[in-house]
Parts: sequence; structure tokens; C-alpha cells
Amino acid sequence: MNVLFVALGATRRSAVVRQSTRVVADGGEAAILVGAASAWARERLPDGVDAVELTALERRYRPAAVRIPLYRIPRLLLRVCLPGPLRGVGDRLDAGYRRRVARPVDRGLARVYRRDPAAIRRRAVERELLRRRSIDLVVVGDPQSLVTASELADVIAGAGARLAYSIEGDGAHGRPPAVPTGG
Repeated sequence: MNVLFVALGATRRSAVVRQSTRVVADGGEAAILVGAASAWARERLPDGVDAVELTALERRYRPAAVRIPLYRIPRLLLRVCLPGPLRGVGDRLDAGYRRRVARPVDRGLARVYRRDPAAIRRRAVERELLRRRSIDLVVVGDPQSLVTASELADVIAGAGARLAYSIEGDGAHGRPPAVPTGG
């Protein structure tokens, strides 16, 4: 089972690390969506567990209508026109094109396609995490992640993943069974 832990606040780091270790030990893959990588710098993540920074995902997001004509087509043309021993020249031309043309145009277009930060977050998480890694279960790791998880609930359900608060519990709903109270 592939599990994504949403731990943006980093207040329950040890519990998230413990649960991700259990997922990897059971033969699954785990990723942790963090708010700031610096908050997790002291934690030793087990092998097979990736920490993905949410702000980096949002920063790298570009719609296909911008990404393909601005970055992919010019790179493809340079690789086709300058093959083999001329590849170094093509790489330098590509770097210059990106620096002088693509990035300034992308910054200008970013004002248009980055108007709704919640939509950017939904699209970036869906494309980079849920679809690419084929996530089966999304676990909310700390209280600070509840708002983000609720914003992403429809995207999570649309990707075929379940939303839970722990990998432990009754299995059906991902939460511990209710304890009756006296009174």
C-alpha cells in the first residue's frame, strides 16, 4: 500500500515516522508532505520514505498550456537539431533560452495562472503525488494539516485514495474504535 502522510505542522513527527516505518516494513511505499523541510531536518526518515515540501510543489507547478510550448518543444527541437557531439552546444543554448526567454515569460504568465493558490495546491498535489505515486491512503499527521486535507478531500477521493487519521485502528475507517464513556 502506498501512503501519503500530510504533516505540515511537524508537531507529531515521531508518530508520522513510526507509522511510515511500519508502512515500509509491510512492503509499501510512504511519502510525507511537509510544510518546511527544515522542521524535519533532525528526523531520520527510514529508507524508502520521501519528504516532499508543499511549497516546492506549488512553486514548480505549471499548466500544460505553459509547460509544453515554453519548455518542452524548444528542448525537443534542440535535441533533434543538435544531436550527438553537438549536444553540449544544445545544452548551453537551452540554458540561455531558459534564462533569457522562458523564465521571464513564465513569470509574466504566472500572474494569470497563479491567481487561485488553492487550485494550484489541488492540481500540484494531484499530479505530482496522488497520480504519479499512485497513493492508496492519505493520513493526516497533525492538527495543522486538517485544513489542507479538507481542501484536498475531493482531489483525494477523485484519485481513488482514502483519507484517514492513522494507519492503525479498525482498518475500515482508519481510526481507532470508539470508547464508550460512562454516564
